[in-house]
Amino acid sequence: MKQEVVRDTRDLRQPAGRNRRRFWGIAAALGLLIAGAAGAASYYLPNYFLSETEAYVHVREQMTATDIADQLYDDGLIINPGWFRLVARVTGQADELKQGEYTIRSDMSLQQILAKLKSGKSEAARLVVPEGYTVRQTAQALDKLGIVKEEDFLRAANDTSLLYPYMKGNRKVTFVTEGFLFPDTYLIGKDATAEDVVTMMLKNFDRHLTDGIRQQIGERNMSIYQFVTLASLIEKEAKYAEDRPLIASVFLNRLSRHMKLQSDASISYAMGTHKAAYSISETEYDSPYNTYRYEGLPPGPIANPGMDCMKAIIDAPNTSYLYFVADKDGHNYFATTYENHMKNVKEYMP
Repeated sequence: MKQEVVRDTRDLRQPAGRNRRRFWGIAAALGLLIAGAAGAASYYLPNYFLSETEAYVHVREQMTATDIADQLYDDGLIINPGWFRLVARVTGQADELKQGEYTIRSDMSLQQILAKLKSGKSEAARLVVPEGYTVRQTAQALDKLGIVKEEDFLRAANDTSLLYPYMKGNRKVTFVTEGFLFPDTYLIGKDATAEDVVTMMLKNFDRHLTDGIRQQIGERNMSIYQFVTLASLIEKEAKYAEDRPLIASVFLNRLSRHMKLQSDASISYAMGTHKAAYSISETEYDSPYNTYRYEGLPPGPIANPGMDCMKAIIDAPNTSYLYFVADKDGHNYFATTYENHMKNVKEYMP
């Protein structure tokens, strides 16, 4: 009888198991090495995966690394905001980012971006353009900041080549960009030209003029140019938000009835003066901008309106109001008939 030989297979399995563990250990080490190299590369090497762009990033007080990462991502300056946040935290720089205005390019490495954001050295001037500012007022503000000379800005503000097609009117105006230099806070580089600033402001206006707003303008049977012109009158006539839709209603009613708009703000723009009221002789001032003398809208906007005044036209209620007058504090009172209007003038007008 043959005796079966039973082989102990443990000796055969153990080397294979050790080899597999050794393989996965080496693979894991290589993976970590590759990941570390990739992380170091993304930290130290320039980024060439985004299209070339440059933006001024305004880091405000109390902004976190998360807030800053989101802003950088929205401006097309980094690929992944989550990776930026992680790197900032791991390297201990998340709490060292300082408020200021910084020039950031999309081809900068994360190391360069973080170093700049920690420096606290602002690289741009801050221009604040309130709602209702005119081209001239904007030019004066720029000159005061020492960014662009007033005359240079006024010249650029009359350059039709900088306009979007819908911004072009068909009548002679004081400044072709009036009405379309969107009121906002701008970060402007010290080496910016007048054309750069005008282009930036026009682009900002175009960005705010969404497809939805364009559709609503069309529903009012107005061109964008007419719409902005009317919004500029409302901007200069209304001091309080609650008055804007009603003033818009008055102007729309007058336009539909072919009545002169009789806006004091239009005389102000025409004459270059700023008065609470104008005399009868002043209402006859001969200028196409004078809506006491000429029917319809003025040749173009008389200021740069904000979104609230544009939305006031869209949201204007259906009323029968044809007149309004402001009291000494700027609150307006509305009337349907001339007789009631004159009562309001006698009671409320300063």
